[in-house]
Amino acid sequence: MESADLIDKYTWAADVTRLEAGTMAVIDGRNLPDVLRIYGGDPDAPVGELTFAGVDEHRGPQLDHLDFYVQMFMHGECVVAIENNGYSGSFPEIARRCSADGGRFFSVYWNVNGFGLVTQGIDGVITARFETICPTAPEADPGERRPEWAIGPETDIAVVRQTCMAQLERQTGVAVEERWLRERLPTYSIPGPYGLYRDVPGAEQP
Repeated sequence: MESADLIDKYTWAADVTRLEAGTMAVIDGRNLPDVLRIYGGDPDAPVGELTFAGVDEHRGPQLDHLDFYVQMFMHGECVVAIENNGYSGSFPEIARRCSADGGRFFSVYWNVNGFGLVTQGIDGVITARFETICPTAPEADPGERRPEWAIGPETDIAVVRQTCMAQLERQTGVAVEERWLRERLPTYSIPGPYGLYRDVPGAEQP
């Protein structure tokens, strides 16, 4: 499991008023246009450059549906994909496609309850998918994938988001920066993942 120092590094991630719900993903081995297309976006049609909070302002009231958006940029040789109140990056079929042909994909999804869903794909196979807050014994849930690096003491709910960010850094080598939430980043409209991959059998299964 992750060290206390690495977890403490992400204290800012515990701010649920700013990070109410969303997904952070890091993809290695695939270029940005390809990743965006897998998410269902058009590289030639950004909606603009928005801050993380600005995505919600752009979205406006959502009474009977949710409009999905992703912010995407290169960080070294990796693609970073950030969603405000979206979960495409936690969808297994997207993880499989982004990591196909020798690639790697890692995402963390959080919501208002503070739970952290981790999804990892390596070479087109889902190698990790589990709720960080749940018991960490192997195969605690028949629907989860929990590799050896995720087995250890049960995670304290007070640090579950920080722990997710620490796991992302440990597994990808990419340190998530708080400033990414303040900066204006290229933002794209995308469809919801269930609709996008509705014709793919088992798309939502790890």
